Amino acid sequence: MADGGKEQINLMALSLEQLNQLKQSIEEELQGLQGAIQQLQVSRNKLTNSKEALERLNSTPEGTPMLVPMTSSLYVPGETTTLDTVIVDVGTGYFIEKSVDEAKAFLDRKMALIESQAQNVQAAAQFKRSNLQQTVQVMNAKVMEMRAGGSSASGGGGAAL
Repeated sequence: MADGGKEQINLMALSLEQLNQLKQSIEEELQGLQGAIQQLQVSRNKLTNSKEALERLNSTPEGTPMLVPMTSSLYVPGETTTLDTVIVDVGTGYFIEKSVDEAKAFLDRKMALIESQAQNVQAAAQFKRSNLQQTVQVMNAKVMEMRAGGSSASGGGGAAL
């Protein structure tokens, strides 16, 4: 059965080995989602820092010495000239000159997009956590069932995860 493009699995019909494989798969997917959440947080922090720098720029007089970022770890000395326009990195190596207000609006749009993406990824991660919890519960139930069946038949030999 398909539900939104996702196949529903009857966990009780799976063997303990299949449940363990499913658990590992869900854990890997969850790790990937958590990595994506962290990357989005880093992006959000960078955009916030950029917007704060634009705010500080308004109160900076022309000719003020500053360090200009060339890369994330390389800065060169410079000084402010005209304060009514800034160069904005719009992605994939392209830069556009914009007014400070346009640059702030651009950053606001990017921050809103990242926030939306972060919410979607967090919702997916929560769904995966729920799936993982259900899988572990079924695994525990099957282990208890095997132990109960094994202790009456063999005198106490049980299966462990």
